[in-house]
Formats: sequence, C-alpha cells, structure tokens
Amino acid sequence: MQGPDRDIEILVVYYSRFGVLKILAEQIAEGARRAPGVRAELLEVEDRPVEEVRSGESRAGMGRRRAAVLNRLASADALIVGAPAYFGSMASPVKRLFEDCATASTPFTTDRSRPWRNHRFHGKVGAAFTASGTPHGGNEQALHSILTLMMHLGMVLVTPGQRPPILEHSAAPYGVTAIAGPDGNRPPDQDVQDAARELGEQVAEVATWLVWGRHEWERLRREQRPRPVAGGPFDPSS
Repeated sequence: MQGPDRDIEILVVYYSRFGVLKILAEQIAEGARRAPGVRAELLEVEDRPVEEVRSGESRAGMGRRRAAVLNRLASADALIVGAPAYFGSMASPVKRLFEDCATASTPFTTDRSRPWRNHRFHGKVGAAFTASGTPHGGNEQALHSILTLMMHLGMVLVTPGQRPPILEHSAAPYGVTAIAGPDGNRPPDQDVQDAARELGEQVAEVATWLVWGRHEWERLRREQRPRPVAGGPFDPSS
C-alpha cells in the first residue's frame, strides 16, 4: 500500500509555569519521533489570551497571529495536550486557548457560541498529560477535563491504559502524570519520563495508522471500488 507523500505531524501543546510540564512535553515529542516518518513539534501556551492585543499590535495583527496558532492546531494529525492540575481541572490558559481558537473563524462562518459546529479537529488523534503538586492534587480529573474537551471536538483518544504490574503501578491509565512537589520544581522521575516517551510513540503510531488508512480509503473511493462488506473480499476480519 502506498501511503501519503508527507510526514505525520504531531503537535505537543503544553502550559508550564515551573518547567515540569515542559520536560514532559519534550520527552513526549522525543518518543513520537521514534516512529518512522513522524515530525513532532512543541507549542507552548502563554498566560495571556491569544485574543488579547499585544503592545503595538492591531486587531488585524492579532487575528493573523491567532490564525497562525489555529492553523498549527488544525494542520496537525495528532494533538497531545498537557496542563497542570489546578483545582481538579486543566489550567485555564489551555482551555482558553482552545476556546479562542476553536470558535474562531476567518472568514466568519461559524457561530462562535457553538464550537462543536467547527469540524477542524474531527478525526485527529488526541492524548493528555498533566502534573500536580501532590499525589492527590487532581491529576486524574485534569486528564479527564482535557480528554473531555477532545471528545467535544470529535477527536480520537489515545490513552496508555493500565501499566503492568497493574496492582502495583501508580500511573494513571488516562495519560501521563507527574508529581511536581509543593514548589512545582520536582523534576519527573525516570519512570514518568519513560511513560512520556511511550505515550508519544503510541500516539505517533495510531496517528500513522489513521492517516494511512484514510489515504487508502480515499483511494478506493476514487477508484469506485466496493466498500468492505462483512465476510466479503475486503473484509479485514475474513
């Protein structure tokens, strides 16, 4: 099967106040690059809203800057999103970035109050990572909030699942987690960094399968070949 003539694009989106999430983002990107034909890039989320006009910037300039961020999000085959766990949820700058970008439209064609009508993110692969100051600082809830956002956008979720030995392993099955300590400066240990690289590689592999599968499906449709029928010659289970 001849695949698409391009690299698979993975974008690691993260917000990091003290550096722990940045370390995880870098390890995730490194893991994604293990997969052949994959390019992984980082996008750091700022404290300031993307729609806030910067000093010396016009409204039109803000729109172009926002469009550039949206294009990076929309053009990626997979988004791996990381945010610290604040009050049992993802940090607000990350949610705000997606709200501002997913509801933006140039030219204006989408009701900004209804971002689920925007299909830019449908079918993309999504995964999550987080960190909190304490072992019970809301890590799992923060991961759920990121994954719920992705479900609203129609994305295909990838999670690490339970890691063996299941009864002894402390990792969350929903994404990569780290305990940053009360001052936020405790670096992720080796097990967490390994898990980050594994998640990046896992997402890259699933994204590759989907992109190549979509490419082949579109080729079959162009050739007007019959769709797979259960038990038929194109049925992968037969």
